[in-house]
Amino acid sequence: MAKNLAPISGIILAGGKSARMGTDKALLKVGPYYIIERISRVLSTMVDEIIIVTDRPERYAKYGDRTTFDIMPGNGPMGGIHAGLVEAAHPWVLVTACDLPFISTSVGRLMMQCADGYDVVVPRYRGYFEPLYALYNKNCIKVFEQHLTKGLIKITRLYEEFNTRYLEEEEMLQVEPHLERVFFNLNTPEDILKAQVWGNEPLKLQTD
Repeated sequence: MAKNLAPISGIILAGGKSARMGTDKALLKVGPYYIIERISRVLSTMVDEIIIVTDRPERYAKYGDRTTFDIMPGNGPMGGIHAGLVEAAHPWVLVTACDLPFISTSVGRLMMQCADGYDVVVPRYRGYFEPLYALYNKNCIKVFEQHLTKGLIKITRLYEEFNTRYLEEEEMLQVEPHLERVFFNLNTPEDILKAQVWGNEPLKLQTD
């Protein structure tokens, strides 16, 4: 394992149907890279392995170390996080969605630095939790399964059941000035046009 990589697993959730976009978001290009390729490149500077949770492994396998399916399918992102936690080789999992092309190594590393003694580290930006760029421990698996079994699939409802570290906007701004990009998710063709402005800038890969 390279010295700059944490003993943490990275998970990319690529199970959505991209209904509003009308095409596969993960394989749209932002700048010179496919979105999932951008995400994988950034994750690879932080984590020891990358697992893609998807029901279409033939599309995405080359962007991670391996793929896995939802264990409890039909439960949206929460089911994907659960599958990633079960499959991960390490106790901690850095989760991201496949429609967040500008995830930040600075924010990711800050989450890792704040993790000791907690079950979850989740950013809070503009008053809202960001559960799809967050850090989860395998300690969460049992509670995830309890909720999924009951059909309760809203991730943010789980946080009060864990020892959760909320990463506030003020803390993140100390290491990352462009939070509006980090938490910008793509849902519509108009979002792609906006993302292209940022995506044509050089991809910053912080490795220390």
